[in-house]
Amino acid sequence: MKFKNILKAILITGAAVLILLYPSAAAASTVRSINVCIDSVIPSMFAFMVISTYIQSSGLYKVIFRPLMPVMKRLVKADESMISVFLLSLIGGYPVGVKLLKETIAENKNYHEIADVSANASAFCYCISPAFAVIMLGNGIFGSTSAGIIIYLSDMLACLTMAIIVSRRTQLTSHTFTAGNGKGLTDAVNSATHALGVICPIIIAFDIMIDCITSALSDAGITATPWAAGVLEISNLLKLSSVSYYSLPLTAAVSSIGGVCVLIQCLAIVKQAFPVRKFLLARLPCMLLSGLYSLIFMQFIDVSVPTAAVSSTYTYSFSANKIIVPILLAMCIIIFYRSDNFSEKV
Repeated sequence: MKFKNILKAILITGAAVLILLYPSAAAASTVRSINVCIDSVIPSMFAFMVISTYIQSSGLYKVIFRPLMPVMKRLVKADESMISVFLLSLIGGYPVGVKLLKETIAENKNYHEIADVSANASAFCYCISPAFAVIMLGNGIFGSTSAGIIIYLSDMLACLTMAIIVSRRTQLTSHTFTAGNGKGLTDAVNSATHALGVICPIIIAFDIMIDCITSALSDAGITATPWAAGVLEISNLLKLSSVSYYSLPLTAAVSSIGGVCVLIQCLAIVKQAFPVRKFLLARLPCMLLSGLYSLIFMQFIDVSVPTAAVSSTYTYSFSANKIIVPILLAMCIIIFYRSDNFSEKV
């Protein structure tokens, strides 16, 4: 414990020194990351977080995912609620899965068995969103929608493979489990607001430190590659000046982790709700599986990569515009129906 505190003190002191030495880089990255949060993160994530929380807490997942449950139960030996969290995480993106797992524990009054089940499920309830994979990584890095589709399918199948394995080696069911407590839309909005209140400051802090470290390395004559920065915060991959067809598996592997920044966001959301050891340990095999699946997909899906990658001026707001309209439409449908009558009308 003493060593951990000393290490924290060294890191915090180092961060403070870097900010003092490179105030211009810190200021510029602060403005840029705030714009990213406003233009992309909040518009693309907030609405879906509200929707996914409402679907899970109200019990609507029993209706929405009913056609998929017979097949999913054969693949993944888990409660319907855990399968629902898994399916929502495949659509919503990195933090959605762990956020829903934490809320499931809270709904069950923090019962230790539910916490253990959630800890096991966290190994596979973590995936890149299709919008980010196709628009930001596929088009933003490779200038190819097909590349983005390969990245998403690779990450999704890696999570599904992990779910199949984990469900046969650990417990993902509970006799004491209850779900669908009838929480309304207001509770879902409050929950999403709190989650983004955790996510956005971490993104800003990481961008500041990455830019300060990059400036320090540049003064020392060392050039930091976007790949290294992308491992820390995945959107830095957009700074790649050139890419090749054969860098696609590496991109898929990195995207399956999401970067250290996203991992810290998830840990901050989870707090002490459940142990995160399995969540962290599962990232390496998922990374390897994602890279392997992308190699297989590349044999069947044609990917034409331009000689030069899309420039780093690629706009972040583009991703939000592509997905916000259908999500807001879904929110309007829910708002127009009271939560206690919606299930009956469906």
